[in-house]
Amino acid sequence: MKNLLGNKIVESTLRVLSGGVGFIFLLMGFGFLIIPEVLAMNLFLEPSRAVGINSLRGDLGALFLGMGLFSLLGTFSTFRRLLFVPIVFLSLVITGRLISYLVDDIPVVLFGTLISELVFLTILILTIISYSINAESQKNRLVMSTFFNKKILILIGSIIFLILSAFKAERYIGNFLWTKFVGRQMKQSWITSLPDGLHVGLAGTGAPLPDTKRTGVCTFVLAGEHLFIVDTGPGSTKNLELMRVPLGNIEAVLFTHLHSDHIGALGELMLKSWTSGARKKPLKILGPKGIDTVVQGFNQAYSIDKGFRFAHHGDSVAPLEGNGGSPETIEGFDENKAVVIFQKNDLKVTAFLVDHSPADPALGFRFDYKGRSVVISGDTLPSESLRNNSQNVDLLLHEALDPEMLGVLNLEANKNNQKVLEKVSVDILSYHTFPEEAARIAQDANVGHLVFHHIIPPTPIAILHSTFLGDSKKYYKGPITFGVEGMLFSLPPNSKEILKKWFLN
Repeated sequence: MKNLLGNKIVESTLRVLSGGVGFIFLLMGFGFLIIPEVLAMNLFLEPSRAVGINSLRGDLGALFLGMGLFSLLGTFSTFRRLLFVPIVFLSLVITGRLISYLVDDIPVVLFGTLISELVFLTILILTIISYSINAESQKNRLVMSTFFNKKILILIGSIIFLILSAFKAERYIGNFLWTKFVGRQMKQSWITSLPDGLHVGLAGTGAPLPDTKRTGVCTFVLAGEHLFIVDTGPGSTKNLELMRVPLGNIEAVLFTHLHSDHIGALGELMLKSWTSGARKKPLKILGPKGIDTVVQGFNQAYSIDKGFRFAHHGDSVAPLEGNGGSPETIEGFDENKAVVIFQKNDLKVTAFLVDHSPADPALGFRFDYKGRSVVISGDTLPSESLRNNSQNVDLLLHEALDPEMLGVLNLEANKNNQKVLEKVSVDILSYHTFPEEAARIAQDANVGHLVFHHIIPPTPIAILHSTFLGDSKKYYKGPITFGVEGMLFSLPPNSKEILKKWFLN
């Protein structure tokens, strides 16, 4: 074996193979930087929200780029000991994967990946051994003995012992972590610690077409002590809870219009608002004509549950007088007139008409608080009313549909004989705004910051965001944000500053 590895031809072959391993690692590293979700799916990873994608780019991108860099440096320079860096990391990756197979009881879906990693590890180890055998200087011969000395072996053994001990004590570690986790979750909601100002959170940015990364459209607005929810798309209540929005403190729920993708989670929200805050009055719900029918329907659907909750928990959790919602129709607006629907202290909330025919009437909302302002467009075609009511607003949340991406969806639906999707993907072009059109509105209205939400069609990977935006930045010179769940925009009073944070990860 020693003679074989000492052969110059074998050493050269191993160097070429090690270089190939390095290039593969580099490609994977660049892949995680550029298209993280695509590579994540191939490795059965499920990135969570924007912060999860950030970790894919940073952590896994750095891991593979680093292994690739040291593999190539160790292969094509005289410093072969640099190959120990990817060898160590690959060994740890393989160790973790093997532990997962033993402990987590998962199917061996990544068996091919494990085999590839073992092959890469073998190539790198053989390369460094071959070089060590062929090295002429004593300095290079000492590489192996330097690494595999008694102290290093004791350290490696200690690490293995600690890992095995940790898994042996995983029940006790789990109990400790659960106690810490629950304690952290029980702390006062982060929203109550926000400084005074106008705060806008995205709890849902999706549309009716299924999107693995988005729930139905839902936005919350906190102005001082006043908390409003705008639309309650399917699945959005869970995001509100995960963002630790105090649902028992909701002042009112506002609906832009009564399409199912905007009202789907109302029943759940009414229930959670009632029981999480032991609400004594029904939740106030404002919307266009027809809102009473919607609210009464949800009230009726949850009426049996209401009895169960009260029978089990009593007044301390589920006081009967606070159950359900109380509808209020927004009226008094027209194409040229907005209407104030809430005004107290420094806060004014205005509703105005937008164009989402045949879903009539459809509304947009403007919030003004202590010199700061935000407009939420609702679903609409490009609207002069929206343009007028968005003049000099700090933040514009506008829905958007990309026609070119939708055109591709339409063609594929036709090829696959999905007639309903084929027709819908044409129909919806007639009552939504294209990204470039929204950008023009933002520019004309002198908007401070444009945020896209209610995204059509689905954009499951981040590289599609640029495709979706198209030429928007040509028409609007201010900052544009592609909205994702968990974003929070904070507008301090009487300033131009807009702070952006994430509260889902």
